[in-house]
Amino acid sequence: MATKRKGTNELPFGKILKRIMQERDLTVRAVAELAGVSGSVVQSWINQANPHDLKAVAKLAKGLKMEFKELLLGEVEHTSEVRGIAELFQEQDLFDGHCKIIIKRLVPRKEK
Repeated sequence: MATKRKGTNELPFGKILKRIMQERDLTVRAVAELAGVSGSVVQSWINQANPHDLKAVAKLAKGLKMEFKELLLGEVEHTSEVRGIAELFQEQDLFDGHCKIIIKRLVPRKEK
């Protein structure tokens, strides 16, 4: 049975960070620059070390356009705040040519 060091708890932060880096194709160096820390600190985070500098994690979350709690704990806070489409999606040019576009209005479903 593995023993835990006194005063530590296992945060999902390292796993979350590793997944985000893979999804967004980010290097350790790029993450370090966003967080304002060294590459060795980022590497320790990826290897499951709990972060000691929460301001660096907050800076990283802002740079990644994520909520602090989502990055650190994997918990997404649902707010009633209406966010603009530009905050939810990123534009990508996928097509150059002629096309036909049909626009349908989306109406929220009524809760049962």
